[in-house]
Amino acid sequence: MNHRTELSAARRLGQAAGLLALLLLASGCATYQQDTQAFTQATRGGAGGLMAAIPQIEQKAAKSAGSKDELIYRLEHGTTLRTAALADPSLVPSIVPPAPPVKAGEVAPPPPPLPTAEEVSAEYARRSNAAFDLAEEKVNAWEEQAKTKVGAELGAALTNQASLPYRGRAYDKVMMNTYKALNYLSLRDKDKARVELNRSLQRQRDAVTENEKRIAKASEEAAAAARGELKDEQGKSAAYDANRAVDDPKTGPALQAALDASIAPMKPYGDYVNPFAVFLDGLFFTTLGEVGDDWERGRKSFERVASMVPDNAFLQADLAAAAAAAEGKSPEGVTYVIFETGTAPSRDQVRVDIPTFLVTSRLAYVGASFPKLVFNQDYVPALSVTAGDQTVNTAIVASMDSVIANDFKNEWPTVVTKTLITTATKAIVQAAVQKAAEDRGGMWAGLAASVIMSGINAATNIADTRTWTSLPKEFQYARVATPASRELTISAGTEQKTVKLVDGSVNVVYVKSSSSSSPLFVSQFALK
Repeated sequence: MNHRTELSAARRLGQAAGLLALLLLASGCATYQQDTQAFTQATRGGAGGLMAAIPQIEQKAAKSAGSKDELIYRLEHGTTLRTAALADPSLVPSIVPPAPPVKAGEVAPPPPPLPTAEEVSAEYARRSNAAFDLAEEKVNAWEEQAKTKVGAELGAALTNQASLPYRGRAYDKVMMNTYKALNYLSLRDKDKARVELNRSLQRQRDAVTENEKRIAKASEEAAAAARGELKDEQGKSAAYDANRAVDDPKTGPALQAALDASIAPMKPYGDYVNPFAVFLDGLFFTTLGEVGDDWERGRKSFERVASMVPDNAFLQADLAAAAAAAEGKSPEGVTYVIFETGTAPSRDQVRVDIPTFLVTSRLAYVGASFPKLVFNQDYVPALSVTAGDQTVNTAIVASMDSVIANDFKNEWPTVVTKTLITTATKAIVQAAVQKAAEDRGGMWAGLAASVIMSGINAATNIADTRTWTSLPKEFQYARVATPASRELTISAGTEQKTVKLVDGSVNVVYVKSSSSSSPLFVSQFALK
């Protein structure tokens, strides 16, 4: 190669590198975890707390309207506003709109009276449900689309999963309706709460069928990929057998290790069952039941939860109360302290080398990004509750770590199949493009093509780390006889609060702590 040819090739390589830089900038390859880092830190008691977290998530939710990430931001928004409904009004943005400007020569009207703590809580509960309503609209639209467009996304199988619309996982949908039910109970609208509990129960049932469809679809895509029938965004394709790749002695153990680390805290709850949602169902229908079928539903729900969480002694008392309610003896003089502690696992990504030599000799292994769960251990392990001369600790009724890990386990085969097909096929296409460029223009042309294709693949080779991070780590509760003083003392670490119970025969005190350093948010309502 002469000097002039070398300079020309160098210029081509420089142009390719410039194009690569533009591609990387335009790819938006930051993960969800990175994009929401400031918000997550604020929700966990970081700088500014709810004062910072609420405007941050409101801005992200508004900007996400119509985007692929809208649903996940609506869910985060709804949870954050619900937390605001539990908090002291001094810790959240004011609900009073700013006063209009006063024109020259006019006298400013007197400021309106400050809203009470109860009014602030109710307003944030309504706003929370408005955010969840928008999330549910997206969920329902995605579910309806899935019914009418069966198989329509087969051609999108080579699209990175983080680039596809977030459609919600099973536990997202269950908790969405469960939180809406809690908000309605705090607003004393038991009819709407009943509707949400019915939806939550149905979503748990539907999840099993949806998972079967997802597995069948992944199998269909794997078979199409093995036949070389899937095409990438540029219309290129290559045959790749994902099943053989999983059996590779290097890839298989690495994938298993990533899965094992993500499902370590899993408990035997059953597929797509959320014990807290079932517990709330039991509490609602036992306490507010109107007919025999309601009381029987309450008894069965408590029976289900007690079988899943046999070490929780409070559930045995609730099961007995549910049996008595079925005989016409409604619960009286009882207070429930529900404790939402910690935060749910986040999602990170792990690199696993996957084989490509199955179909091409130009490559051996290529790195692929797979999701993994990262569990947050900074939380208050239990809440102490003193009622009269009785002091008890809250007991776990549901580990969200376990609920989410179980969903992760069920989704894993599909995630693995799609990631293998997408990453390997793009790498094989890259090798083919590089060889073709070399054949036409020599080594430098092949190198330039390799740089460009590597940039495209690297920018899109990220795992889908979107997940509802403001969910809690655990739901706990305590069941105590309402003391004659109608006062409870709750404490966690060095923080202690006294709660004067509102009038009611069955009371609920709801407490939330996002981390060991965050304040205790406390609210209450009369269930009956």
